[in-house]
Amino acid sequence: MGWRADFEEQMKPRIIPFLFACAICATLSVGFEAGNTVFTTHYETALLEEPQPLAKSVATLPFAASVNITTLQGHWAQVSCTNGSGWIYLGNLAGEKPVENNSIQGLQTSASATTASVAARPLDNVTSQYDDQEGLGQAADDVKWLESQSDAISNSVVITYLKTNKKGEYQ
Repeated sequence: MGWRADFEEQMKPRIIPFLFACAICATLSVGFEAGNTVFTTHYETALLEEPQPLAKSVATLPFAASVNITTLQGHWAQVSCTNGSGWIYLGNLAGEKPVENNSIQGLQTSASATTASVAARPLDNVTSQYDDQEGLGQAADDVKWLESQSDAISNSVVITYLKTNKKGEYQ
């Protein structure tokens, strides 16, 4: 085998991850160009003063709010809208207007679509008694345990994790 064949053999296992990375970058940038109109994808999206995850929020935009991109900087878009202008992380935007799915903050409003985790959020004693009758008391305990564990984790620990592992807005 010549040097070229050796080189090609060595590059084969590396080409797939490279192509995958290129595809991800292309996906992130599709529809995200200055001058384009895009939409928020969260129940509430913070419009930030600067392209930093912990920057001061200048406004809060509702789900599927229309914004116009004025500038792109890394994984951030400077946008303008009726609420003013500011920065939004690209992961919180979509090129096409998202469709609401008959839910409130991700919770189904239809009784037939209610799950144990939704039922585990009692509103009062009557609801707790119903949960117990239907065998959902364990789900309520599980949610309470999970919330206590979550409350024990500070924002600084989460931010350190995101930065160290280059996740979300810290990519």
